[in-house]
Amino acid sequence: MNTLTLSPKPGSIKLLNDGHSYHQWDVLIVSARNENGKTLLRILGDLPVNVFFVTTIGQAREVLAKRCVEMIFCEEFLPDGTYRELMEYVLALNSSTAFVVTLCTGEWDEYLEAIRLGATDVLRCPLQSIDVELVLIRAARDNNRHVTDLLA
Repeated sequence: MNTLTLSPKPGSIKLLNDGHSYHQWDVLIVSARNENGKTLLRILGDLPVNVFFVTTIGQAREVLAKRCVEMIFCEEFLPDGTYRELMEYVLALNSSTAFVVTLCTGEWDEYLEAIRLGATDVLRCPLQSIDVELVLIRAARDNNRHVTDLLA
């Protein structure tokens, strides 16, 4: 499996779990499109999060079988299926994982469908840094976690 892990900036992000300990977020990117994957890696690589990158649903399932991630960015179409299959799998495992669909088709109906099926958010291509950062902040807020120095 081709999994890329980026080292986070030490001490830059602290997500309060239980009032006493801090936990760094794990983010999974599932992207078969070279441009999207590189863009997300560049944006998230500048943020203090642990990033895992895969290109298929099968690889994503392997990662998820070994770790609990707080957020997933997944393209609408992948070589071995669609975001719908992975989202169904993730919702069955852990409904607290934020699931963000990246749409490159620009189809409004697909956007609405992704939200209806349980996506936390939908981002349209080309991806922008500010959109990705705002999705992270909203996910932290929605999980009742305090984010400090996220964008430091």
